[in-house]
Amino acid sequence: MESVNEGKFLNRVAADLLERFGNELQDVAIVFNNKRPQLYLKKYLAEVSGKPIWSPQMYTIQEFLSRGTVLVPAGQLKQFFVLYTCYNELLKGEGKEDVSPDEFYPLAEIILGDFSQVDYYLANAKEIFGLIEDIAELQLQFPNFDEEQLQFMRTFWGSFSAKKQNQMQERFIELWQRMPLLYVNFHSRLAKENLVTNARMYRNLAEGKNSDPEFLKAFKHTVFVGFNALSKAEEQFFKQWQEKGWCSFYFDVDAHYFSNPLQEAGHFIRRNIHTVGLVNQFKVALARLNDAAKEFVVVQALGNVAQGKLLSELLSENGAKSAGGKAIILADEKLLIPALQTIDDDSVNVTMGYPFEQSALYGLCDLWLSIQEALLSDAEVNYKHVLSFLFNPLIPIDPDLRNELHNKVVDEKKASFDRAELLRMGKIATITFNTFVDSFTTIRHLASVLLYVSEESKLQRMDSLLCTEAVKALNALTDSFEELKAEGVKDLNPRFVFKLIRKALQGLTVPFEGEPLAGLQVMGLLESRNLDFDELIVLGVNEGILPKINNNPSFIPDNIRRAFGLPILEHQNAISAYLFYRLLHVAKKITLVYNGVTDEKSTGEESRFVKQLEFETNCTFSHRVQQNQSIENPRNLKIVVEKKGDVLKGLEKYFKRNSTPKYDKKISATAFTDYNTCSLRFFYKNIAGLKEPKDLPDRIEANLIGSALHTVMEVFYEPSVGAEITADFIKEREKKLSDICEFALAKELKLNAAKAGTQTPALQQIVLQVLEQYALKILRNDEKLTPFKIEELENKSDYVMLYPIDTEGKNRNIWLYGIIDRVDVKDGKIRIVDYKTGKDQLKYKDFPSLFEDQAKDHNKALIQTLFYTYVYEQVKGRQYVEPHLYTVRDFKEGTLFKEKQKGGLVLQDQSLEAFKSMFADKLNEKLNELFDENIPFLQTENKENCSYCPYKDICQR
Repeated sequence: MESVNEGKFLNRVAADLLERFGNELQDVAIVFNNKRPQLYLKKYLAEVSGKPIWSPQMYTIQEFLSRGTVLVPAGQLKQFFVLYTCYNELLKGEGKEDVSPDEFYPLAEIILGDFSQVDYYLANAKEIFGLIEDIAELQLQFPNFDEEQLQFMRTFWGSFSAKKQNQMQERFIELWQRMPLLYVNFHSRLAKENLVTNARMYRNLAEGKNSDPEFLKAFKHTVFVGFNALSKAEEQFFKQWQEKGWCSFYFDVDAHYFSNPLQEAGHFIRRNIHTVGLVNQFKVALARLNDAAKEFVVVQALGNVAQGKLLSELLSENGAKSAGGKAIILADEKLLIPALQTIDDDSVNVTMGYPFEQSALYGLCDLWLSIQEALLSDAEVNYKHVLSFLFNPLIPIDPDLRNELHNKVVDEKKASFDRAELLRMGKIATITFNTFVDSFTTIRHLASVLLYVSEESKLQRMDSLLCTEAVKALNALTDSFEELKAEGVKDLNPRFVFKLIRKALQGLTVPFEGEPLAGLQVMGLLESRNLDFDELIVLGVNEGILPKINNNPSFIPDNIRRAFGLPILEHQNAISAYLFYRLLHVAKKITLVYNGVTDEKSTGEESRFVKQLEFETNCTFSHRVQQNQSIENPRNLKIVVEKKGDVLKGLEKYFKRNSTPKYDKKISATAFTDYNTCSLRFFYKNIAGLKEPKDLPDRIEANLIGSALHTVMEVFYEPSVGAEITADFIKEREKKLSDICEFALAKELKLNAAKAGTQTPALQQIVLQVLEQYALKILRNDEKLTPFKIEELENKSDYVMLYPIDTEGKNRNIWLYGIIDRVDVKDGKIRIVDYKTGKDQLKYKDFPSLFEDQAKDHNKALIQTLFYTYVYEQVKGRQYVEPHLYTVRDFKEGTLFKEKQKGGLVLQDQSLEAFKSMFADKLNEKLNELFDENIPFLQTENKENCSYCPYKDICQR
């Protein structure tokens, strides 16, 4: 009925079926590769007939073939344990030790895959896995092989010369030798339990074993629609059924690739028709691909997820989003979530299932399993797992308790928790933080967690469905374990149980609800089989995805695959090519989007199929690149904070109100340098009270090392304050340096000092080594200074002074204070010593640059040290005090500040006094400016100052 052949494939099939079978169509079985075409065929049958008719019976190929077997398909877990039992029996027969289930599982997945291909392709397992000692035996053992097949075998076995075998080859040969008997024993044991693998079911149908080929007689006729690549088993029983007149075939094919023997897209259809002898009911292959009216737009996206973000723009360009005959095809099915997040069409229909692995529920399950795994080797729970549990949005926890535990991690640097501390969080914590009992209990506990979350949290409908499917999968897993337990299998390794649970959950999907025959269709490439659309947007059209590079592990090498006709890489390419080319039969406007960014996951190239089409056909092609969408603020955000209202009230808290300074706010050296560097930073930190984020227990930041070093030096010299320091004292005291470093780190991390030593985590051990090396550098420098006298260490109370402020005619006082690391006396000179562990330098450009907003060389360390010196001199009434900076990374430049210019000024004696005088004037100017109500807080103009500022995100710098 060629007159209707210009339409969509299933429309043509519907018309031909009605012409062939008429009113008897209800007695015909229609078989597809997947479910989706069934709805479309019913629609077209109704449209073509123009009246109500009885629908034919429709099946997927798996559903249909299962009608012809007396055996029950075995689940993957059942197959694994049967194979495992058979394998250990063989090892026992060889006098070797058993392997554990968790060791065997990766091996089993490969073996089961190989056995399936042996069955699908009707290969002889004994011949494939037969070990050939002599290459000369090939001709005798395989007399039916042609020269090319024999060459494949020679190439493979030639590498296994007895003289050249290494240990890996020997192990491979041992495994290879077990395969024929393992194959036989595996299938025999399954058959005894009335079970079968899917591949064996196909083989049985082809060979007439454990099957009933007469099951086709239940129908007047059987029609197979839209098949492409067939296994040898399918080829055999399809051919037999066709010869008996039981079935017929509709192949969807285009002359462009069918008539060209070099075109890989037509490889399997040509084989089905010309080699196997299956008859296509559509006698003529139409030529629709080579059509100048077809318009291809190839879009290079700037990233993988960016492809999904392009959809809104592409749909707008192509017209109404909900118009019929339009589909979004995901060549890369991982783009489903980005695509759905972009599409705002209410009539969208998703053919693909929503993957459990990409849901928040899977994240909860993965967290639960990770905690259980960690508890196998550690009695306490790591803080990371605790925080993930506390802030998981699906877990209902009392807010006060959550804050209490969170504060322990942040404020107390609590790196781990005793399980008893966590059980207060309720039922879900009890079944999360208790240790592994057995596999059955573990699975029931995880199911209980999901059910608890389902009851206590307001899940969206999709999450609720996912939760139900997950619990079903866990129950099925429990049933499998119970069955194994009844057979005498001992309880499994806990980590292996967790692996099986993850595997069971990762494959779950839940179908979306929608109208499959209307609206915008979203589907994967496999779901698009047999369906035709007027307009297409295809995402993920990258080399490596089309064709898909699928290197499934196998023990059967490529040479032997070729010799025995098993699937090879070229077959995968041919399947991908057909899926892609078939999709384009009817469509007039096709947009192909690919990821143009090259990284470890993407070649950054469009599929070669696109290049082939452009080269081979007369279709119209245009190329374009996605416009780079900058996420930066289009304008400089200028923040100005006026000193009025609450801001002014916050500033006034610095003015003296009490007789003792401890009750009033004070200006420290750090606060002053913050203001000098960026007055807005001073506002954020000291007026608005925005706290800087605290380090987590396993993050050791530079400021923590600096604080710990100050503690080390304070403890080291504490016994000798007021006494003369000699080189002998330093060397003797140095014997306790390691203990002092451990104490200092424990103090900073708020740990028990006993836990700060050899049993600490690796990162803390590294910090201890750094601390000790830094301290030794200071001590080596101090040895050269001896003898000297230490007057004070880390004085936190004495150096507070009143400072007069004159703003708008108002004379008021503020408090200045400094915590001075060390005050010592050397050769009659008082020295202020400040320890620095960062990149601080002793050199500076000149005095004006210290206070210029645009200057790149503020030298905060010099300003802070001068601030300490000024406060010390004012409080103590002394002069000629020297500021010294101990830059522990490098003492080569000494400890006195000096200008950068060649032969520049060194801050010592008279030059230092002049410098101090200039600093005092600038200090007065800056402090009066700080409290001037007419001068707002502003951002620094020098963006280099923003590099490490904790508030830079607020300023969008």
